[in-house]
Amino acid sequence: MTKNNQRYKQKDAQLLGANITDTELGQELGSIHQEISQLSQSLSQSQGSQQGAQASNPLMQQMQSFSSQAQQQMQQTDQQIQQNIQQAQQAMQQALQGIQANQAMQKMYQAIQQGQQTQQASGQQGQQAQQSSGQQGQIQ
Repeated sequence: MTKNNQRYKQKDAQLLGANITDTELGQELGSIHQEISQLSQSLSQSQGSQQGAQASNPLMQQMQSFSSQAQQQMQQTDQQIQQNIQQAQQAMQQALQGIQANQAMQKMYQAIQQGQQTQQASGQQGQQAQQSSGQQGQIQ
């Protein structure tokens, strides 16, 4: 169990220290599911083969209790990871919506700028037309 704890601590440090993807979280979740399943099988086999000894042996009862607690903790960790994945997906969705809104604002701003430029250009053309018609009137 100590080796597993060390491995989990190393894995936690790796996951917390880097930008992890949904795929990596999913893989870690899969391995946790597999280990829970293996522990459940081991516990079932242990219970089946040692029922008589468990009733009379306090050490076996403690081991069973510890195994049950460990399984519950792993299931809680599994649930927490699933919640973290859901929260990360929600945050990514919100960020995507924010990016899309920002892009829409930029397009609107560009359209306003183009409209202002077009308005300035047509104003300049109108002034040139007035000047040229005024010059023609003076020539005649």
